[in-house]
Formats: sequence, structure tokens, C-alpha cells
Amino acid sequence: MQNDFIVQSPHPETEWAACTSYSENAVSIERLIDVPLKDASICTGPDHLYYLTGTVDGTNVQVWISTDLKTWTDPISVWSLELEGTWQKEGTGTTGICAPEIRFVKGTFWVTYGLSQGGTGLLKSTSNSVLGPYEDMGKMTTDGQDASLFEDEDGAVYWVYSNGQIARMKEDMTGLAEIPRMIEVQPWKVAGREDDPSYTGNVQVGAYGAFLYKQDGYYAMFCADRFARMGSEAADTFVAVSQSIYGPYSRRYLALPHGGQISLFDGPEHQLYASFTGSGQYSLVEHYPAVVPMTFASPGFIRPTDGVVLEKGAVGSLKPAADFPIRDPHISTGPDGTYYLTGTSDKPHRNFWDRNDQLHVWRSSDLQEWHHVAKVWDLSENGTWENHIYENPCLWAPEMIYLYETFWITYSLQGGCTGLIKSVSGHVEGPYIDMGRMTNTDIDSSFFQDSDGEVYFVWQDGKIARMKKNMTGFVEDPRKLLSSDGQRVGYEGAFIVKYKGKYILGAAEWNGDKRVDGTYDLMYAVADHIYGPYTPRRVGVPHGGHGTMFIDGDGRLWSTFFGNDRTAPFRTRPGIVLLQAEEDGQGLCITPSCE
Repeated sequence: MQNDFIVQSPHPETEWAACTSYSENAVSIERLIDVPLKDASICTGPDHLYYLTGTVDGTNVQVWISTDLKTWTDPISVWSLELEGTWQKEGTGTTGICAPEIRFVKGTFWVTYGLSQGGTGLLKSTSNSVLGPYEDMGKMTTDGQDASLFEDEDGAVYWVYSNGQIARMKEDMTGLAEIPRMIEVQPWKVAGREDDPSYTGNVQVGAYGAFLYKQDGYYAMFCADRFARMGSEAADTFVAVSQSIYGPYSRRYLALPHGGQISLFDGPEHQLYASFTGSGQYSLVEHYPAVVPMTFASPGFIRPTDGVVLEKGAVGSLKPAADFPIRDPHISTGPDGTYYLTGTSDKPHRNFWDRNDQLHVWRSSDLQEWHHVAKVWDLSENGTWENHIYENPCLWAPEMIYLYETFWITYSLQGGCTGLIKSVSGHVEGPYIDMGRMTNTDIDSSFFQDSDGEVYFVWQDGKIARMKKNMTGFVEDPRKLLSSDGQRVGYEGAFIVKYKGKYILGAAEWNGDKRVDGTYDLMYAVADHIYGPYTPRRVGVPHGGHGTMFIDGDGRLWSTFFGNDRTAPFRTRPGIVLLQAEEDGQGLCITPSCE
């Protein structure tokens, strides 16, 4: 495990930088209680009991108690706004308690909370019991709706709230000893992309739910933030770290997908856990509290432990179809019904980005067991024009089609341009001859044969041109397919498949941000005619990115998958996902199937 995650900007496919990690024995998280709860937090008491609270009805602070994080008591009301509130009721408008949090500090229990109209307050247990009674310590801030306490190793206590605001408290805990300041994080800076606003504009950890934790000399400031990964509006949990409480803090990074506002606590056998309320339509526990075991994978780099499934649906629990490295996988069908798989190889240097100039093919009869067929092309051995353009060419994203009684493979070169090879034996093993260069720029080329036999070349972000019958070039000028709202379907990996009489145009797009914490999703749009008009694009396969759809021998629609973002179920391994396509008001609605 490398330890430079918080310093360097990793490629998201790297396993050492992953947020979620694959395990053959992965277990899905579950609800703690069958009560919808916002802003869930858990505190470990000195009695080794666990205390859960959160926003319920806005009028009471309720607590659930457990000995093992599995079985919980019925809720117990420990403080009532209606019966015990004083200053909290002042002003106009509706008043409500939100985001209560229990902390054990200075030998007793405290409850921090926010008010729906803004402002934060503090309650102190006068009995050293979580059940109270509680003394009202008054208003701590006039802004914010969530708050937390942090006790440092030197005994100093800090008020932490909102978007990373922090202030040291008075020794008697009656207020703040200093003006709150917002923790600022280092903006994203990625080599070669310094001008991209995705990386340079955000200097806060998140928007709300600040929580501070310390381990091994690192202060970790957590916040929730809205983040449109997978085209879905949810709240993820971000963190930035520092070796000084006031900073400077590192760049922020996504620590817990769908986590929203969290708290960290020591659980059974000293395992570190995060408590949270599932946020967003992809969360397995949407609107309900849960816990996730967490680990510091390297100094300052925290993430869920291996083998925890956080995301609902077929993709969230997807397992690799085989155990060999690949990117941009493509599956096609041969004349005898055999399935053939190809894609970007890491051969011969075990590197997808450095002189990986070999083209390999695998076969399967059932989409389950895959067997290596051969290395069918090697630029260092077979290349012609390619080696005159690039000194050390990389061969990317090959795709195969069976046409005119033989196999054809199109591919891309790093730096931009596409080529074509043809099997002169009619067999997938080849040998292949070089048919030359197809495009002078762009990457990610694909073939589509329509019902009338016409063949089309599709590439990059939706560019298309009809092919000559002899496959030596185009019979028309290329055009670009767009959705009806003027958007491209994706920025790379374009392909077309025809299903249920509809043309499905797919491509890959980064959602959330580019190549850091976002998701590399497979987008699609649908049309009645090959040139459109196409419907507005939608997410087809979360984390699917540069996969391609294909139809099996039983007429079912599938997509290939390889994992290319920090929250994918695995990375750079071949996967396949069964899809279901049903008509709705926008045409075909395509979603991964859990069958």
C-alpha cells in the first residue's frame, strides 16, 4: 500500500487509491433499526455500550442503545424541546431540533444539536448517564444546523460544525473561546490539467455535518457534500487531513460513498466504524442508519474495509467474470455462437499506459468461463504505419466484429487515431493483415451492422460514418450524433447496438468530477433511426464507463464492465452485467438487472 494518496492525485483505477475494494466474501450493509433517521451518529460510552441518535421528529432527542451494534433497544427520549426548551423557542417560524450528536467528554455525556432555523446548542448530562437529566449550556453559534465536539489529546475541546467550522471552547464548556474559522483544504491540482475548474475551485471539505477525528497524529475533518456521481443527486462523505488542528489540510477526497453526515467511533474488538444515514437512490440503506467498518489504509487515507457492499443494484455487488487485467472490454459473437472478448491489454509490460502494444482475444461458450485464444496482433511485430507515427505506440480499446465470413478488429492508438485489421483465414486466431488507418484523430472505434446489412464505423463521442462494402474506408462524410437537447452521449467509447427495434447509442462519461472521486459511467440515448434524433442521455450502467452492450444467443441485452473509478466494485477486471430494457415516456429505459 502506497502512502502518498493524500499528496498525489492518483489515477482512480489504481487499487491502492480505491475507496471500495473487492472481496469474494463481500457482505452488504444493513439497517441498524427500522426507523427512518437523518444525521445518524453513534457514541461509544465508557460502559462499552453504543448510543445511537439522530434527527427523528424535530421535537425530541431520542437514543437507542446496543451492546453489539446489532440489537438495539426501543428509542428513549432524553430531552424534549417542547418541555425543556427555553431560548431555542425564541424568534419566529418553526423551531425544530436537528442533527443531535452524543459525545462522552470530560467524564460525562453531552448532546450537541442544531436548530432548523439556524444555530447550534449544547446539553450536558448532570448524572454522567446518557439518559440525563441534561443541563442547557446555551447557544454556541447563531449559524449552522449541525455540531460536534472534539477533545484533543491535551484535553482542549473544540466546537466543530457546518462546513468545517472549528473553534476552541471555554474550559467550563459554556461557550466558544475564539471566533470560529473554516478549515480550508488544498484545491485539486492534477498534472497537465491545472486549468480545469473541477480541481481548482473547492477549498472546503464539504457543505455540512463536520466531524473531527484524530489517529496517528493526523486530524481528519469529515463533511458531507452533494455530489452527482452516477447521475444521481446524493450526499457523499469527504475528508481532508492535517497534522495540525487548524491546518494546513490536504486536498479533500471521498471517504464513504452515500455516507452524508457521519460520526466515527470505536466498535467491538477496537474496530473503527462510521455511522451514517444512507443518502441517495443507490444507497443500500437509503434514509436509514447503518454502520460501516473503516480503516486507515495508509497515513491519513481512510476508507471502508475490504468486502463491504454499500451500493444497491446489480453493479454494486458485481463480481469479476475472470481474473485477468483488462480495460475497455468488448464482447462479440462468432458465427458458431461463441463469445469473443477483447479489450485494452497491459501486455507486455503489465502497464496500460506504457508500450502496451499487444492485442489479445479470449473465448467463452457461456459468458462465464473465459479461455485465452491468442495474441492476435502485436505492433512491434505486425505494425506498419502505426510505428511511423509513434515511437512507442500503445494499442487501446480494440473491438471485434464478424463480417463477410471473417473477423475484423478496429483499435486505437494513444495520442489519437484508429486502425483496422482483418483475419485472412476466417478464424479469430488469424493471421491478420493491416487494413490501414481509419481516422487521423480520436480514439475508441467500434463497428455496427444494421438490419439491412450496412456497416457503420462509430467512434470517440458519437461520431459515425457508413463503411464501404470492401471495408477500406467511408462512403460518406462523418457526422456527430447528439441527444435532442444538444448534449453528446458521452466523451469517449461510443458504440451502437440495436435492440427491440431501437438504436441505442452508448458512450462513457465522468460524473461528479473528472478522474478523481467521480464515477466513470456508461451513458446511453435511444432513437428510431440510426442518425437520430436521439433521446436525452441517461445513465445506463453506473461505473460502467467504456463498456459496450451486446446481445446474447437468447436475445438478452448485456453490457461489459471493467471498473475505472474509486467507488467501482472492482477495477480493471472483465465483468458483464445483464440489462433490462423497458419502454417508458422517454423511450427505452435501460437498467442493470439483478437476475
